[in-house]
Amino acid sequence: MKTPGFKTFLLACAVLIVGMALPVRAAHTQAPVWKGVQYPTEVVMDESGQQSLEFVRNRFARGEGVVVSGNQQLPLGGMSTGWLRIVLPAVTAPVDAVLTVVHPGLDSASLHDLVPGGDWHVQRSGDSLPVARWSRPYLHPAFQLELLPGEPRAVYLAVRHSSRVGVYWQLWDRASFDRQSSTLHMVLGAYLGFVILVVVLSCFNAWNWRDPIHLVYAAYVVILGLGQLTLTGLSGEYFWPHHAWWNDIAAIVVPMLSAGWAALLVHRLVVERGNHVVSAFLVSVMLTSLAYAIGFLLLGRSRLFYTSNLAYLYFLPVLMGSLIWFSVRRPVIGLWALAGFFCLFVGSLFPILRNLDVVPISFYSQFGAQIGAALEIPLLLVALYFRSRDRRDTQVRLSALSRVDPLTGVASHRLLMERLEHLLERHQRDPQVGAVLRVRLVNGAEIRMAYGASLAQAALVRAGACVATPAQVSDTVGRHNDGDFVLLIESKTTESQVTDVAQRIIAEGLRPGRNLPRDLMLHLHVACVSCPLPKDDGERLLRHLGNLLEEIAKTPRKALRFMHYRSGSQPFSQPPDGDDVIRV
Repeated sequence: MKTPGFKTFLLACAVLIVGMALPVRAAHTQAPVWKGVQYPTEVVMDESGQQSLEFVRNRFARGEGVVVSGNQQLPLGGMSTGWLRIVLPAVTAPVDAVLTVVHPGLDSASLHDLVPGGDWHVQRSGDSLPVARWSRPYLHPAFQLELLPGEPRAVYLAVRHSSRVGVYWQLWDRASFDRQSSTLHMVLGAYLGFVILVVVLSCFNAWNWRDPIHLVYAAYVVILGLGQLTLTGLSGEYFWPHHAWWNDIAAIVVPMLSAGWAALLVHRLVVERGNHVVSAFLVSVMLTSLAYAIGFLLLGRSRLFYTSNLAYLYFLPVLMGSLIWFSVRRPVIGLWALAGFFCLFVGSLFPILRNLDVVPISFYSQFGAQIGAALEIPLLLVALYFRSRDRRDTQVRLSALSRVDPLTGVASHRLLMERLEHLLERHQRDPQVGAVLRVRLVNGAEIRMAYGASLAQAALVRAGACVATPAQVSDTVGRHNDGDFVLLIESKTTESQVTDVAQRIIAEGLRPGRNLPRDLMLHLHVACVSCPLPKDDGERLLRHLGNLLEEIAKTPRKALRFMHYRSGSQPFSQPPDGDDVIRV
């Protein structure tokens, strides 16, 4: 690519992606004063969801608690509630702390903390409540605690979810949490800005390239970006903090729609190659994703959540297989698109496998999809750039074919008529400008019968070259629909000068031509009209010249005749023995 602005944009994308990935990693691995996994965590399950806190505490006291880590999936679903007993560390001075549960889509999380005075303080969070009503609105459930000097004390975290889930919690001192929160919000804000930048650039590309696929891509980036922000919890915190139901369902509906829109984008990119099998598979992905999205909206997430993850495992090979197939045929475009979707798919596999209880919770299972999407967006932009460039070049070639005769290389009939009409208009302003010569190869049929179609076509090419030989730079040589050649002299000229041009055309045809037998001569007849030109349209003028060529054919020894006009409109030709009739 030679476009400096486009290279600059790609470099900026690379810097932005690296800058986004590093803070996210740092934010996740930055060592706070406390980490939840460093302290004992026990859990008891309440399958009815009706057990009170006191009853649960007694169960823990009887030793029913099972030690778990955040990587272990709790058998949640329905009304089942998991009660975690978290032992907070002892401190020597009062400390403000924050306990977080790193799962943005958790249905319900309630923290029960025994405060001075013997009362239990309950803080509630999770998608069953609007984010605005959480005890601390944040990307995922977060609870404020005050640690006082004394013995370690236990708090109780009750969690509910529509499916099995691992409860990964962390304990932060307030300063460390604020730093981590600021960094994470900054990275997600940069990601949002990056999405907006790409959407604006895609809309501009759609207008600049006249290629609607860039609008499809812009919509895909919007849906993909919104899905990633929903999965991280930023959408719930800022976009719809007062809508609990949508905050809960959007985390699965929007990513599902983005998968369907990705299939639409790939379909628009590759199906132009005309393969019905690939098209059918991509359409099946679109319909399946739409069906799941509607099912989630009507039935909720619990009934379809597990199978939806299996559906993603169907989507991935279909999209990747389609792009591999396309890359074999269009490698420059296909490989860039394949690289982009490969980054997204690899990143998305980690959360999918985590949801299926195949891999544990980790940095990659939390942020893999976001990093993959950030890498995919510019790679797809490059693929679409090459696609639009090739499409433009094809359109230019097709446009050139519409203006050039494909066999002889002279102007097409359409361009010829445009130039002729322009010449007639110009002649009305300057009566000394212009002349029109219509040239016919009269022995073309004999050449075809004697030498075959291939040599007959070569003779036509040679005839076009004969007409173009005396033409000036400002003149136009074109081919009429019926196969005759037309020379438009667009400068000031006289009848004698036109006669000289016509004689040169006829003489050029009698000379041996390249790629033709040496004894083969082209017999060319020329009908001319010079100043004054008629006040007429170009089609009628050429028709009159064609009639004159028919008259010339009846007198084999006369190859050139002029057309003159009475009263500027009625044509007549000179008699055969006139001074302007050239004998060959």
